[in-house]
Amino acid sequence: MRTAVTVLAMLVMPGLLLAADKPVVKACTENEDSFPWVLKDRPGLTIQMMGMVEKQVGGKIEVKPLPWKRCMEEVKNGTVDAAFKISYSAARAAELGNYPMAGDKPDASKRLLTDSYSLYRLKGTAVEWDGKTLKVEGSVGAQSGFSVVDQLKGLGVKVDDGTRSADDNLKKLVAGRFVALALQTEEGDTSIESNPEFKGKVERIKPFLIEKPYFLIFSKQFTTKNAAYVQEVWDAIGKVRESAEYANASKSFK
Repeated sequence: MRTAVTVLAMLVMPGLLLAADKPVVKACTENEDSFPWVLKDRPGLTIQMMGMVEKQVGGKIEVKPLPWKRCMEEVKNGTVDAAFKISYSAARAAELGNYPMAGDKPDASKRLLTDSYSLYRLKGTAVEWDGKTLKVEGSVGAQSGFSVVDQLKGLGVKVDDGTRSADDNLKKLVAGRFVALALQTEEGDTSIESNPEFKGKVERIKPFLIEKPYFLIFSKQFTTKNAAYVQEVWDAIGKVRESAEYANASKSFK
């Protein structure tokens, strides 16, 4: 019996030591709803995914909701180790943190998810978008700190990005503070469908403004110290995203 216990301990202890040696990842995400990915009243799909990734790597990911601009700033200065969900830009990769890369492009196989931005307008208003040209008379609203702001400015329109919350931006649209609004599509559609203040008054314009992958990024400071572990987490994200467990969570999420 003593021999059996000793052998079992020898088999188990290396795994325990390995888990103990792995760093705790202090991650931040936005502190506003972004359905179905991040929610204030319950775990969204990305939080559920982080739990599944923890099981894959045998480590710990501590998530703290923060205002989005502050979250990005704290990753930049190394106060927190990682941030999600965040889309890629060359400027962010150079100044903010590290993305999973395949050559000189972000590696979409290691993405958390794919999401899109759409334009919304009051029904009956003359705002047009054909995928290339935006025809609008007046300013366009956007959530503060989001990458779509630069896209809108590149289309030559005046942008009002003083508000973060999707619902608050929709209220400004209904009140005539701007003539169109760019929101992440899942979040925009959910907000409109669930709120009688917007339903029947606001409509989405097709096609999407843009559709792109979103990632978990790591601070440059954390990556320098833990390069192998960072890659392990990114690999686990790719596996979890394609897993039956995550597929079931996504299908049942409401």
